[in-house]
Amino acid sequence: MNDAERVRIFQALSDEKRIEIIRFLKKTEQPPICGEVGKSLGISKSNGSYHLKLLSESRLVNIKKEGVQKYVSLNLEIFESYLPGFIATL
Repeated sequence: MNDAERVRIFQALSDEKRIEIIRFLKKTEQPPICGEVGKSLGISKSNGSYHLKLLSESRLVNIKKEGVQKYVSLNLEIFESYLPGFIATL
């Protein structure tokens, strides 16, 4: 663990839409495609991509490409390392 990584994580969590994305991902059983995340939250595709990029750069989410689709899921290891118990509060 280092301070630069902590800063990236907390900056990523400093936006309500990104918290909503994390909450949405917590509730999904199967990793959704990136476009479904934005659509379910009522935000544009470009806005959703922006938020997912920041979450991915902070390693809070994993984005896995399969063919032309990109699937997104929570990176629970990072949450447990830096924010134990956070997911349970959503």
